[in-house]
Amino acid sequence: MIVKKIIQTLFVLLFIISQIIFNISCNSDVKKEQKDSSAISNNKYFKNFNITILLDLSDRISNKKNPGQFKKDIVFVNNVLDAFKSYLNSKGVVQSEDRIKVIFYPYSNYEVYQEIADSLDINFSTYDYPERKKLFEKISSIYNRQLNNLYAFASNTKSYPGSDLFNYFKHRIMDDCIIADSSFINLLVIITDGYLYDSKSKYQQGNRFSYLIPEANHIQIFRKISNWEEVFEKNDYGIINLNNDLSDLYVLLGEFNPVSNSPKDFDILKKYWSDWLENQKVKKDHYKILKTDINTLNRNVIFRFFNKIISQ
Repeated sequence: MIVKKIIQTLFVLLFIISQIIFNISCNSDVKKEQKDSSAISNNKYFKNFNITILLDLSDRISNKKNPGQFKKDIVFVNNVLDAFKSYLNSKGVVQSEDRIKVIFYPYSNYEVYQEIADSLDINFSTYDYPERKKLFEKISSIYNRQLNNLYAFASNTKSYPGSDLFNYFKHRIMDDCIIADSSFINLLVIITDGYLYDSKSKYQQGNRFSYLIPEANHIQIFRKISNWEEVFEKNDYGIINLNNDLSDLYVLLGEFNPVSNSPKDFDILKKYWSDWLENQKVKKDHYKILKTDINTLNRNVIFRFFNKIISQ
């Protein structure tokens, strides 16, 4: 009998101890859950992206001049789209009020351009919660179908007036790309070869220009000297300054493609663009310039850039 009572007492003690341990564990989990929830709610995972993809539809996409370039452009857009979707999936699609659109400048009179641009202007907040999930599942197919339609048309046109990126920054970027709301992350993606040209937009102020073309003297002179960066800064070379405040904007530039006989142009173009962006108050860690390259390499860089944006 004594042994039986001792065993019963031990069982009771073990039960009490196990309950105490269980309660401590539960309280710890609850506190951890509350802490994690607080950390997430203060994290940018609960912010919304406002993404603008600006396509350079100049002769860089001509099938005669650069066969296959439009395919590289579409791959680049898909990489951006995949990074965007990964972000949406992390925070929960039903919470999404994110926006993404594709534009080109100057705007064309071709009706097909406008129709495609309209179909690629997507605002998740305009959809009911169940519809957001459906949109998320089909957004890649929408983008691929319409971009293929766009490039099939644009890469075979008879004339290319150019892509007036200078005047886009001068007249449109503030309205198109920046939502003045702290709940949004503003990102501009520009797909271009890095050169700037429009037949109607050739200006010069001292050693600053509205255009960058391979044959321009303000590019050629830097190809011939080793201390070109020193000369660039000392003589105030660059793109004409604009009075934009783009401090709330992230910029990703892709598919920079220097002419084949002057690979040094990538560094020269990068210098011009970096100087221009920073003069418009884009922070140094808020922009990234990518040369056309193997898809896997650029894809990894794009995902890392998105992750850096989210973590800031």
